[in-house]
Amino acid sequence: MKLPARAAALRGDDYQHAIGWQWVCEALDDPDVESVSIEDREGGAFDDIVVRRRTQPNVYWQVKSSNYGDTMVTEDWLLTKKTESGSSPLQHFHDTWRTLRDAGEPLELALVANRGFDGGHPILGAARSLYDGKLRTDEIRTAGSRSNLGKARDRWTKHLEVDPDDLLAFLGDLRLLPEGNESSVDRASQAVMRNVGLRADPDAVVIGKTMVREWVKQGLGRHSRDELRRQVAEKGLLARSGTLVFAVHAIDRTPDRVQPTVELDIVDLYEGEEPFARRKLREPRDWNDRVLPLLREKVRELEAYGPRRVHATGSMRLPMLFAVGRALPDVRGWVLSWDQHGEEWVTAAPATVAPRVFSDRQLGGGADLAVAVALTSDPTVSIETWAASNGSAIGRLLVLGPDGAPSHTAVPGGDWSAGWARAARETVRQTVASSSARRVHMFVAAPAGTALMLGHYWNMMPTTVLYEYIPSENTYVETMSLA
Repeated sequence: MKLPARAAALRGDDYQHAIGWQWVCEALDDPDVESVSIEDREGGAFDDIVVRRRTQPNVYWQVKSSNYGDTMVTEDWLLTKKTESGSSPLQHFHDTWRTLRDAGEPLELALVANRGFDGGHPILGAARSLYDGKLRTDEIRTAGSRSNLGKARDRWTKHLEVDPDDLLAFLGDLRLLPEGNESSVDRASQAVMRNVGLRADPDAVVIGKTMVREWVKQGLGRHSRDELRRQVAEKGLLARSGTLVFAVHAIDRTPDRVQPTVELDIVDLYEGEEPFARRKLREPRDWNDRVLPLLREKVRELEAYGPRRVHATGSMRLPMLFAVGRALPDVRGWVLSWDQHGEEWVTAAPATVAPRVFSDRQLGGGADLAVAVALTSDPTVSIETWAASNGSAIGRLLVLGPDGAPSHTAVPGGDWSAGWARAARETVRQTVASSSARRVHMFVAAPAGTALMLGHYWNMMPTTVLYEYIPSENTYVETMSLA
């Protein structure tokens, strides 16, 4: 049965929008992508999908759909004009290539089709790589004029009214890509959706394609990665509804049941071949020179999505958890959550808790303040040993803990942890004010979720230096300095 013309056109639009959505997902996964546009005004005959990149060539795709399996892309189709005064598809493609090339931008053109390419044609078949869709221009160039390949080259040269070098330069920038049917494109999109922390169910794919269709209906132009992040969040496509997932792979790369929206990986910066040994960076200055800038960059990516709820995950030590919380602060409207031994701790509803001051005394003759968080254990003796052997600038030592003795059960839950962290900040703030300390040295012995929350509430403080404990040496090493 032959479909009505309008039905065929709608199927063609659906196919274009499916591939457009696939590129949206790819853009969320590829930091080199600058923007994605559909029906791009500057795309000429390759306007269906345009992907602009920062360092790699820009991508211009023309998508052709067929409803019947016996329809192919042939030389006749490429070289036939629809009207006597019009241009053939090949002429349109070449004109667009020349315009874009003359503008000086690196580019990659692709004719993308769910129909086959004529395998018996010397250029469309034998000279086309099945690996990447590129044409073997060296073979086309050296083919003899009496060979089938040489004859096809000469016909195309004559049809375009160009010299052979111009034709070969054009073909060198052109890829011929059979993409399969719409459902196969959807499956490819789903794989990328999982990888970028989006829902990957069939309804989510439909929502994504509808989003692309709306761009076309409204005549919208380029969409940056930040705009794409915001749109997928607004459409309810995040894997955790309304919540971004931020994975920080610090001492190990551990899979999570929900694919992260944004990931930070610094495992290779550490000394040590396995997670338990990773406490120091190979280059200590990388804490401030590399880790903190990378963390700020990832937070900017999170901000672009719009929602202010973030579920943090990953294998981190306490200073890194504090730094992550500090980078996503309460004062900027972030709400954080963390899985603490199977229980989700959230900063949304802190309990009314007051930290107990275990100790507040002079440790040395310096002007700085040392703060020890003593929830799971009391680090006071280790801090004293470290300070005595390092000639630190610490003067006063403030040790804060729970109501009872420090232990692994001293923190009863997430709300208590959030309340304790917020109240501890106030206690430290008052101590800073009374001592005129210009720097705080932070030593944390607490559950992971509490370290995250303490950083989250850490505001209006002097520069804070975070320390990592080295059990084998009973000492501390400096990590990050948070201004």
